[in-house]
Amino acid sequence: MKKWICVLIIFLLGTLSLHADFLEAERKKALNEKKLILLSVTKEFCPYCIKMEKDVFENALYRNQIEKKYLHVTINRENPELPQALHVKYFPTNLILSPKDLKIIDDFAGYIEPVSFIELLDEVYEQEFK
Repeated sequence: MKKWICVLIIFLLGTLSLHADFLEAERKKALNEKKLILLSVTKEFCPYCIKMEKDVFENALYRNQIEKKYLHVTINRENPELPQALHVKYFPTNLILSPKDLKIIDDFAGYIEPVSFIELLDEVYEQEFK
């Protein structure tokens, strides 16, 4: 019996879809433009969040590469619109969401070097839109 409960819990976690009203406009836009949603969860005064913002999201070269395939949304962990079911422990955490149902496709926690981050995003995008 315990085995079935564990299997059920793993299945439910694997199919987790966010119930996030604040993403509704991005979800519709991403569907129309055949993009994925990149949700960055940050924490105030987090040095790694600040570094990621500066090195990746404020850098025109990387920002342009991201914008071709993703709609990027940043939210602070203290924001009440952030779903409580989303238990983020490390910052920044970048979640890749399907625009169809806001299902979490992949996630990356912590600072990632810009070139490696773009490679990860490209890989996930290619897998989703083969």
